[in-house]
Amino acid sequence: MNIIPLVGGAVFAAVGAYIIYDNQRFNKNATKAKGRILRYDEYFSKSTNNYKSKMFRPIFELTIKGKRYEIKSKTSFHSKVIPVGHNADLLYQQGDEENARLAKGNGYGLGLLFIVLSIPAFYFGVFR
Repeated sequence: MNIIPLVGGAVFAAVGAYIIYDNQRFNKNATKAKGRILRYDEYFSKSTNNYKSKMFRPIFELTIKGKRYEIKSKTSFHSKVIPVGHNADLLYQQGDEENARLAKGNGYGLGLLFIVLSIPAFYFGVFR
């Protein structure tokens, strides 16, 4: 039994499970609303092999009961998934409107990716 891959696999599986849990918890109590994409924050993300890729983080507005919120998404995309000026489905929790999220996020996919990446680590930790 090799302990390092086993610990790495456990960490990846735990992170993936938490991402899925957090996304489910948020969506369960969230209220759906329409918002508008104002602009995109563009930046370069550098991978471990020094490859740079351009990322886009949407900034959207949400108006609830006459109060306007301008929110920078916590999720980044490789392209401008929703054109500037167009409406988007948003999810927010009442009393915490500043942390609204795009309904078209990648929470479940990211969580599953972490869990899938943990499988080879568990294999090498147990059988190698």
